[in-house]
Amino acid sequence: MKHIRLLAIVFILVAVVLAFVFVRLEVRPASIVSTTDAAAVTITDAPIPGGVDPWGLASDAQGNIWVALPGCDPNPRCAVTAAPGKLAVYNPDILKWTASYPFPKNFGQPLFLAFDKQGVVWFPMFQTDALGSFNPATKAFHQWPIPTKKAGPWAVAIDHAGNIWFTEHFINRIGRFDPRTQTFQEFATPAKKSYPYGITIDVRDNVWFTENNRAVALIGEYTSQGQLLEYPLPHTGVSITPHLIITDGKNTIWWSEGVAGRLGKLDLTQAQPGTSSGISEYSYPKPCKTCEIHTSGLGIDQDGNIWFDDSLQAILGVFSNDGKAQFKIYSPLTQYSHPHDGLLIDQHGRIWFTEETYSQLGLILKSNALS
Repeated sequence: MKHIRLLAIVFILVAVVLAFVFVRLEVRPASIVSTTDAAAVTITDAPIPGGVDPWGLASDAQGNIWVALPGCDPNPRCAVTAAPGKLAVYNPDILKWTASYPFPKNFGQPLFLAFDKQGVVWFPMFQTDALGSFNPATKAFHQWPIPTKKAGPWAVAIDHAGNIWFTEHFINRIGRFDPRTQTFQEFATPAKKSYPYGITIDVRDNVWFTENNRAVALIGEYTSQGQLLEYPLPHTGVSITPHLIITDGKNTIWWSEGVAGRLGKLDLTQAQPGTSSGISEYSYPKPCKTCEIHTSGLGIDQDGNIWFDDSLQAILGVFSNDGKAQFKIYSPLTQYSHPHDGLLIDQHGRIWFTEETYSQLGLILKSNALS
């Protein structure tokens, strides 16, 4: 009888556990999660000579990695006495820094970079309200003041016609610069303090951007037909500050959700402007239970997997985009290294990221991401 009672108790406990697991899976559809230590991959760090606060990354046609070095940490601005920034160039074939280009005295600080088809690199300068460019062939810098003062030009993207698009993070606008006519146009969002942050261009030349103010929390689209559309993020009791944004080149827009510690996705086949239709959000495991969270950098690899970093957790993660909703987390990278907005996947599938606190460029040489 004692054995029978014991078996009955065991069966009851198993049933309770199974019921709890079922409920958890129902509530968290992206619950197929695995974590791993960073030792499972080969990560190398390259200290940046003379570089301070590395930020955004871009790759040129030769595969060199360019790093934006503002030399200060905007919060949201830098000190008025902050020196002009610089660009640094890393050659991944020889694993060495090959060039450094300090900005002229009257320039500001770069955060994000983008190359045009002619090989010229473009960068907004938030502190001085200007758009800058550098031609590696001629070593020539140029800059143009944007029309609105104290707008904080921030992230940058280039459309298929060669127009330079940028967010104006301190207000509620995005801007477009035509290098042929050297003229600007600005487009305002309905909210006065939407704080646009990340920006990307899809294959149809629609411009997508995040509205970073947690009181607004929208994904914006400026269509190639000249319409400004917005998609509200679902309010689930979690503060959301949509951050960087990318497109998979097909029918999906992805973004990082900042202090919410999540990834967001918009399925364009289901999207309806003014609604949350087609939006999904995925929360990843946070290894550090005492750290704050901030989903920052974002990239997509050749298999369609979404890579991201969390600057406050000091982790790098990858999310499978194959319907399995599976995360793998590499933790820690370097403790307190603050991997932030600089995350880039190059043409060879190598994952690059900036470590702001230690002024380093990180590289995953071998990943086998979701194996």
